[in-house]
Amino acid sequence: MPPILINDHAFADGPSFHKPTSRLLLVKQTRSLRDTISILKVWKQFSTGGRIAETVQLGVSARLVNRNDADAIKVAESCVIRGILRAEFKGTIEIDAFVYIGDGSLLSAANKICVGEGTLIAHNVQIFDNDTHPTDAAQRVADFKKKLGIRPEIKIEISNAPVSIGKRCWIGMNSIVMKGVSIGDDTIVASGSVVVSDLPSNVVAAGNPAKPIKALDSQTR
Repeated sequence: MPPILINDHAFADGPSFHKPTSRLLLVKQTRSLRDTISILKVWKQFSTGGRIAETVQLGVSARLVNRNDADAIKVAESCVIRGILRAEFKGTIEIDAFVYIGDGSLLSAANKICVGEGTLIAHNVQIFDNDTHPTDAAQRVADFKKKLGIRPEIKIEISNAPVSIGKRCWIGMNSIVMKGVSIGDDTIVASGSVVVSDLPSNVVAAGNPAKPIKALDSQTR
């Protein structure tokens, strides 16, 4: 299958590719040995690290990090993934069909992140269901030491809570969605917003913290 040519779309860096069936065909599509090697590595990472539908397309900059078994990350049909999916220990990510995840975006799950069908996530969006670091200062230092290979002397606890993004949402560029948040169907999050509490369906939300600023006309589905 040919790549989707979206290199001129919203800061997308190059096209996205179906799962390669032939290295020679991929060389012809990319016209670059370096890009061919990169997309082969990306697809191997996704194929071995998650449950990825056959019709998914990946950008060269896409990444998958999964600290669990492959069932922890599921991507349904006809999605385009150009960002990073990261499942920490016990974390899961479920992405429904026809979802777009833009360049530089990161989904980090230590609990559970769900993204509904038809949702568009622009570039440089950060979605975290966890605090990434302990809020207790001593634990935070111990956690950093652990990353350096030093055995922690105290228990480390990092707060987390599931994130749910509904169907047909649009999360604007450079937005942040934090732990425990639920966003209703059809809602638009304006660029640069910080979502720290639930948002209803059919609204435009903006600001830090993000709040509904406009109601959208609901349509019969």
